[in-house]
Amino acid sequence: MKPPINLYQQIAANKRKTVLIMIGFSIFAILLAFALAAYFELSQAGTILILMGMAALMLLQYSAASSMVLGISGAQPARREDYPFIFHTVEGLAIAAGIPVPKCYIINSPAPNAFATGRNPQEGVVAITTGLIEKMNNEEIEGVIAHEIAHIQNYDIRLATIAIAFVGIVAVISEFVSRSLWFGGFRSRSRSNKERNSGSGLIALVGLVFIILAPIFSRLLQLTLSRRREYAADTSAAWLTRNPLGLANALRKIASDPNPLRQATNSTAALYIVNPLNKTSRVAASAFSTHPPVEERIEILERLAYKF
Repeated sequence: MKPPINLYQQIAANKRKTVLIMIGFSIFAILLAFALAAYFELSQAGTILILMGMAALMLLQYSAASSMVLGISGAQPARREDYPFIFHTVEGLAIAAGIPVPKCYIINSPAPNAFATGRNPQEGVVAITTGLIEKMNNEEIEGVIAHEIAHIQNYDIRLATIAIAFVGIVAVISEFVSRSLWFGGFRSRSRSNKERNSGSGLIALVGLVFIILAPIFSRLLQLTLSRRREYAADTSAAWLTRNPLGLANALRKIASDPNPLRQATNSTAALYIVNPLNKTSRVAASAFSTHPPVEERIEILERLAYKF
């Protein structure tokens, strides 16, 4: 049995937009390589080496990202005897989603929240705070877990890891070039360019501007991807549980809970079902938001409830 047509179309639309954003990352990486080549006056071979270096660095970060996220969040493996409902729910929803059963981790915090991580569905992890287990009823917990299962099913965890790695590398490159300016690198290069021709100097200047602004552009791409992931996961969770209101009520409780999630950081905040660093439900969406407004997500889920 397929999901209702409106639900299916929304999932497909979100996936298409995610693909476009990932293409944007690829184009951005190529432009950054050319900008670096222009600034440092490198040959075509040098540009290729930069691209290869960026790919190697991303691979290294990608391979260690999941364990780093779990370590930063203080998540510990859950025991079945302590959390039987969590294990049963994760197993049932994983079967419904057609993916391997993810590992269950617990974060000791009174703040209700959750996230998923892992490089692929075979290595998927669902991490849940003790606050979420204590403050949610079974339907709400099921909705939250379904949301995280959807992230794993849709390969959002892989995309998020790649995006985090890419943004980190771009920030390092920009910082390196910016620091080089303090040592007179750009002034000496500018004089050298003037001695040859003004055209090459202009290209180097454009490359420098692009490099300096690169962290902002890459961060915007990452945040746009993050917001797309949340919409898609909400919709997929509604289909998996056939109960959109369970997730809607959970989002409302998470957003209004006053307890801070002290384990959350700027680098991991985008992974959580609700941004733990800014949970205000009626904050208008902005270019620098990691998540769509909670109230907007709740309204969409409430409209989907009429489809079941």
